[in-house]
Amino acid sequence: MVDKPTNIGDFLEQLRPPIIRSEGATASERYLAKLADRTFLNLWSYPNPYRSQKLAGAGDGKEICDLLVVCDPHILIFSEKNITWTNKSVDVAWSRWCRRAVFDAAAQLKGAERWLSEFPDRIFLDKLCEVPFPLALPAPERRRVHRIVVARGAKEAGRKFFDGGLGTFVVLPSLKGNYHTTPGTANFMPFAIGDIEPAGDFVHVFDDVSLDIVMSELDTITDLTEYLDKRAAFIRSGRLASAHGEEDLLAYYAIRINDHGDHDFTPPESRTWEEVGSLAIEHGNWTRYVTDPRYKAKKLADETSYAWDRLIESFTGHLLGGTSIVLEGHTYSLTNSEIAVRHMALQKRFLRRSHSQAILSALEIGRSTDVFFRAMLSPAASKQHETGFFFMTLKYLKWMDDRGGYERYRQMRTFYIQTYAQALLMKHPHLRQVIGIAMEPPGQGRGSSEDIIFAEQTDWTEEDRDQSREDCANLNIMGQMKETPYHGEEFPEVAFARPRPLKGNRKQRRAMAARNRRRK
Repeated sequence: MVDKPTNIGDFLEQLRPPIIRSEGATASERYLAKLADRTFLNLWSYPNPYRSQKLAGAGDGKEICDLLVVCDPHILIFSEKNITWTNKSVDVAWSRWCRRAVFDAAAQLKGAERWLSEFPDRIFLDKLCEVPFPLALPAPERRRVHRIVVARGAKEAGRKFFDGGLGTFVVLPSLKGNYHTTPGTANFMPFAIGDIEPAGDFVHVFDDVSLDIVMSELDTITDLTEYLDKRAAFIRSGRLASAHGEEDLLAYYAIRINDHGDHDFTPPESRTWEEVGSLAIEHGNWTRYVTDPRYKAKKLADETSYAWDRLIESFTGHLLGGTSIVLEGHTYSLTNSEIAVRHMALQKRFLRRSHSQAILSALEIGRSTDVFFRAMLSPAASKQHETGFFFMTLKYLKWMDDRGGYERYRQMRTFYIQTYAQALLMKHPHLRQVIGIAMEPPGQGRGSSEDIIFAEQTDWTEEDRDQSREDCANLNIMGQMKETPYHGEEFPEVAFARPRPLKGNRKQRRAMAARNRRRK
């Protein structure tokens, strides 16, 4: 996929109809859509999709859910309810509100999931059911569905009930099913949510405050879905007695690392779950977390990572706008084009930080060299080893005006990244796929464009290897490559940090080090 630069050649023509997404019908739905765009990015997030109950022809569609996010292998289904709090006793008001805001929304989620499973080809973006849903759903055998209720309308009542605070729900795992709405039964508690469907698939319930916190802190598809999976498992494990609020549960998760180097609900420092039994997460975790200097240092360090997000959206903007162009001899396919940027979108925030640093540095080096290449690869033993990325810059030089112009330059640049991709896959057989990105270096004064390529591992013949070596030699690439290990801390150390460990115990810190990546 190639995006035509500005100020070069003719204006970009409209190549195909744009994909028009709903913005949400209500203020709360529009805010949910805005949160989703920030977390999942625009190509994978679709407010208010419709189902067609007619077997043929356009018709009056029915809304499936309030937000559908599809980023293979993940499907996130959101149902949002904004229910007014009634002027009754707290127990009665909570029971009525919870039935309508939580359990009715959960029923919509169940219906939406059933429809996606049974009629995946009858999902549309418009009420007339004329515009099909643009992305293929993940295959059932690898599909990971996340069910999310957004229950609005009880925030102020909750703040009053708890005499302050953010108004988020207490997380109370012992509260199950209809006991949420039945005063006098075991564990009944207003403004508390446990497991609303204990015999079925887990349903996450957030209010507007907790949803904002969770999706702002975990603002990539992988960071969020890993939290949801581990949150569901923790609530059903018997290890969590209660959490004062979702924000305190998130803070507990955010500062702990498991043996694989991932955030998780590990036991308190230097103890086992057998020793702990069940854990009550008290009020104050969130405040301590966000006021710690290392949290602020993390947020500052993460600012660099959004260069990766902007690069993704430089591609997805054209995919949605219908303005992506392909080189002569190639055929446009949204499905094929989406694969490459999807792998970019599946990168966690911490990895986006290192990728962005590598790319921004490469762009600066590219100012003073005709061709520059940098690969971001994980060691074969790491969890992220299957997908590699590389970035290259190629200058558009004056002599190219007389050798085919910009069109010829684009073809040459595509050949470069194809050659790099093949060579990397041959050199690193542990890779399943590589994604390559090419740009002009900044400061050329002629506009810019981006190419992206997706290449998969295959069984290379000796003839393939000979051809790759010949292509590399002709381009004078992939010769002596310098390997530089990348060392980064998610929470950078700062002067005068509090003595209480923010990153878990020594074993957990060693596990975090396993996430370090190599840069070539």
